[in-house]
Amino acid sequence: MTSEMRQLRAALDGLRAGVLKKLAGLSEADARRSTVDSGTNLAGLLQHLTYVESLWFEEVVAGGTASGIRSMQVDPSVSLRTLRAGYKAACETSNRIVEAIGDLDAPVTRNRKTHDLRWVLVSVIQETARHAGHADIIREQIDGQTGR
Repeated sequence: MTSEMRQLRAALDGLRAGVLKKLAGLSEADARRSTVDSGTNLAGLLQHLTYVESLWFEEVVAGGTASGIRSMQVDPSVSLRTLRAGYKAACETSNRIVEAIGDLDAPVTRNRKTHDLRWVLVSVIQETARHAGHADIIREQIDGQTGR
């Protein structure tokens, strides 16, 4: 694995861990509680990010079909434990796909435009970072917890 690949993976893995940390110690109710007018909540962010991982790596990179639910509205029957497990599994699958390709210059096609694996990693880092920021704010509004 190249130095650049390690750096990109470390950045993404750090963001993923930060998102999961924002859910640590929360009740099911607090994880679903929204503190903003849009209705965004921590459980919904996690469900959405699980879909993001699948979309980019399983579908765009590997040519399969994305799984998961894009929406941030979580079915009440889905537990926080299930959401966490699903996100961790999606991230592990994403990492395996990236490792199997192993080349940041490998071509990737999205919307009939050719990019490379590097572009995908940066795109997922950007989206995960954006939602990790949302999670930071929501968690602080729920119980005052701040930091990574």
